[in-house]
Parts: sequence; C-alpha cells; structure tokens
Amino acid sequence: MSLFSKLFNRAEKAAADMFGEEKKYFTDTAAKEADRYDEPVRQAAQAPQTGLSWGPVMPAEENQFSYNGSYVDYFSHVFAADFPEYTVTASPAPRTRGTLFTFTQGGRIALQVEVLSEASNATRFRRECQLSGTPYLRFYYDHDGWWNTRSYVSGRVRSALN
Repeated sequence: MSLFSKLFNRAEKAAADMFGEEKKYFTDTAAKEADRYDEPVRQAAQAPQTGLSWGPVMPAEENQFSYNGSYVDYFSHVFAADFPEYTVTASPAPRTRGTLFTFTQGGRIALQVEVLSEASNATRFRRECQLSGTPYLRFYYDHDGWWNTRSYVSGRVRSALN
C-alpha cells in the first residue's frame, strides 16, 4: 500500500469516526428536542377538562369549531342560552369584517361584543365604547389554537356584565 493510500484511508476512517460522533450527538439532541415539543401536545390530549380555550388540541368542551354552524350561530347560541335575561342582537361589525353582538336590558346597552378576524386591527369602535362607558369585549373567530370554548366565552361575558 502506498503512503498516499495509507494517509487517505486513515483520514477517511477518522472522518467517519468523527461524523459518527457528531451524528450521534445531533440525533440524540434532535430526539430530546422533539420530545420536549411533543410533550405539551401529549399532555393536552390526555388532560382532563380544564376550561382553557387555547392550545394545540381541540378541547372536549363545546366550542366554536365543534359547534354545528357558523361562528355567528355559535356565539348567538351561547349568548341566548347563558344570558336569557338580555336581548342580544347581531349585526355586521362597523368598519371591519366580523359581527357585533349588542346586549341590552331594560332599553339600555349593557355590553358590546365584537367577534372579528384576527387580521382586523380595528380599534375605533372599542375606543368609542370606552369613551361612552359601554362595556366592550372582543373575540377572534379565526385565531389558530383559540377555541372559544363555551365556559371561556360565558365567563368573559359574565365578568364584563358584572
């Protein structure tokens, strides 16, 4: 075997050994990282009902995406069932894509709830409500990972009405 062949074979073996060590390191590190990121998903899939309205796994609780109807139908259903003491009307949200739900009782506006696209950056109506002293809430109907569970929606509305 020539000197060049010996050197080349040694260099090739050393490179293979080094690559093998690096490969093992990166494989082990990648597996640990994958486990770290998969763990919340596994926990959420196995978790009992928590009342949370966000996360990577759809909760078992009734929510906007499990409801058989549009987001307007879902919010109308929740508001009518959970707040029968209020008259709730739906109309197109002013100056944006979405829906405005107005809660009235005894002829006075008790709450304004806008349900908008997350792409909306409209703040004018919210400021008008703040200036007039009218309680205001906003929900997004298309934000990834936000489920708008019934308990979440009802809880926020109940807090705003009190």
